[in-house]
Amino acid sequence: MAEYDETVVSEHDGIKELDNQLPRWWVILFQLSIVFAVIYMLWFHVLGLGNDQESKYADTEARAEAAQAARQSELIASMDLNAPSTLPEVVTEGGEIYQANCSSCHHSTARGLIGPNLTDAYWINGSEFEDTMHIIAKGKLEKGMQAWESSLSLRQRHAVASYLYSIRGSNPPDPRAPEGELVEGSDSPEYNM
Repeated sequence: MAEYDETVVSEHDGIKELDNQLPRWWVILFQLSIVFAVIYMLWFHVLGLGNDQESKYADTEARAEAAQAARQSELIASMDLNAPSTLPEVVTEGGEIYQANCSSCHHSTARGLIGPNLTDAYWINGSEFEDTMHIIAKGKLEKGMQAWESSLSLRQRHAVASYLYSIRGSNPPDPRAPEGELVEGSDSPEYNM
C-alpha cells in the first residue's frame, strides 16, 4: 500500500497536484497590495481627496497659462506701443511672424506682390508707427488685407510693425511700383532707421 502524502491534492495520469504553502513574505505582500488598493480607491475615487493625473495636468496647465499671461502683460506694460522696438529679439520675432503670415502678399523681402511694397518711401495708409499698428490690427478689407487683431496678440502686432520699420529703405530687388504718397523726409537717415 502506498504511503499517503497530504500535500498531494489529486493525481491523474501520473501527474500530481500538490498543495504547497506559499511563502509567508509573498502572502503578506499580497495582503498589503489589497489594503493599498482599497485605500487608493477610497482616497482618489470615492472621497476625491487626492489629485489624479487629469486634475494635476489641468492645474499645471492653468499655472502655466497664468504665468504666460503675467509675462505678456509685464512685457506689454514695459513696451512703448507708440514707437518701434529696436530690441533684436522683438525685431526677429516680428520677422518670423511676418514670414509666416504676411510674405504671401507682400513677398519675403517686403518688396510687394499682391500687397504694396513695404520698404519704399510711399505709404498708402500713413507712414507713422501708429498707422502701421492700426492697419495690422484692423486690416484693409477693400484692398484684401485681413485684420490681424484676433489672430495676433498686441505684442506680436507690435513686433511685426517694429520689423517693418527695421526694413524700411532696404531696397529689395525687383520692387513693386510705388503706391500711395511719398513720405516727407524719406531721404533722411531717420526714415531708414
